[in-house]
Amino acid sequence: MGKKAFFIALFGIMVQYYDHYVFGFLASIISRYFIPASDPTVQLLNTYFIMFIAVMAKPIGSIVLGRIGDLYGRSSALTLSLIGTSIGSLIISLIPGYQHIGIISALILLLARMCVMSCIAPGTDGVRIFIYEQIGKERQCLGNGLATAATCVGVFIASSSAWFFTLNIMPTYAWRFAFLLGSIMGFVMVVIRKTYNIDDSQFTQSAENYDEFKNQPILAIIKQNFTLFLVVLLVAGAIGSTNQFYIIFFGTYNFDTLKIIDQSTMQLYRSIAIAIYMVFAIISGLCADYFGRTKVAFSGAIVSIVLTIMMMIQVAQKESSIALYFLSVASIPFLTMPTLAFLKQSLPVVIRYRVFSLGHSIGSICISAPTAFIATFLYHKTHITWLPFIYLLFAVIVITFGARTLCKDYDANKY
Repeated sequence: MGKKAFFIALFGIMVQYYDHYVFGFLASIISRYFIPASDPTVQLLNTYFIMFIAVMAKPIGSIVLGRIGDLYGRSSALTLSLIGTSIGSLIISLIPGYQHIGIISALILLLARMCVMSCIAPGTDGVRIFIYEQIGKERQCLGNGLATAATCVGVFIASSSAWFFTLNIMPTYAWRFAFLLGSIMGFVMVVIRKTYNIDDSQFTQSAENYDEFKNQPILAIIKQNFTLFLVVLLVAGAIGSTNQFYIIFFGTYNFDTLKIIDQSTMQLYRSIAIAIYMVFAIISGLCADYFGRTKVAFSGAIVSIVLTIMMMIQVAQKESSIALYFLSVASIPFLTMPTLAFLKQSLPVVIRYRVFSLGHSIGSICISAPTAFIATFLYHKTHITWLPFIYLLFAVIVITFGARTLCKDYDANKY
């Protein structure tokens, strides 16, 4: 893969993750513009509900764009997904508020957000697959790490954008510029991709069994590969769950529920954790390529399980070691980066995009997205401080056994 195509692909992920996260960072402001005036908490909950409903559109995008990616090239699907997210973000930046057009504003907001979410999931999955297939076998785990690092950069830029456009010196409508910026970046990426004519259609169309699977509907493909699809769903969902736990839940649990650390300090630690995850995603990818995926994956699994148990013991004593938290964040990529390579290796090229993206989307809905809710619910019902970590332990074990299954039954470690 040429350097230009590689960096353009990474920038594509960055832009789409910007669009994904900027909505969440601005949720409290959005709630005041598009939800009927009531209790501020109820307004925010209704905005989160819109976010939850919008996530349900992910599988639709995976089915449509996944088919395009498998039949006409990953690059074609990414270009379409960038157009979709850019249009959705542009609409959000222009929607009149509730005071102007009533509840219709919330409906348009929901539809625009669904457009964004239906394109982001398959779009970023397509980039990951494109990089994996084009970067060379000896650097595939590094490719996974770099793609993950690009997502972190997108999240950071989204956070910075939300902060900047909500400063007191900004006009009250300035938050709209954050979405306008995402839309502009997306359309710029589309123009760049067209300018350099990045096309990998020959790679997919020359794949084994291309004609056999060309016209098969997704349900028939899943039926023929149901066990593999189930493993993809569970593993992809569990990988997302570890991210949700460390980056979203852990901080809130410490400062809001257990009150071990104050909020501002924990926000700083969370930002540091994102940076650590980004750096170690790359380091773990390099290690997996150099020392072997299997060794690194199962070493990472053992370390992650041990560190999780240690955190459970600490939290049971109403204590929290930030050093242990940072170590845990640094260790998890050593399991997840090679496991992502196992997932892609186990899927035939001609159905790789469709099965991986749809499994990821459904796994996100069923396992990843409910992480913070389930973990909080476990504490709320029992008041056992260490119990929420059982969900994290469950996710790590699912990833580990999924990696073992892929290596044993699908020869994913032979590449």
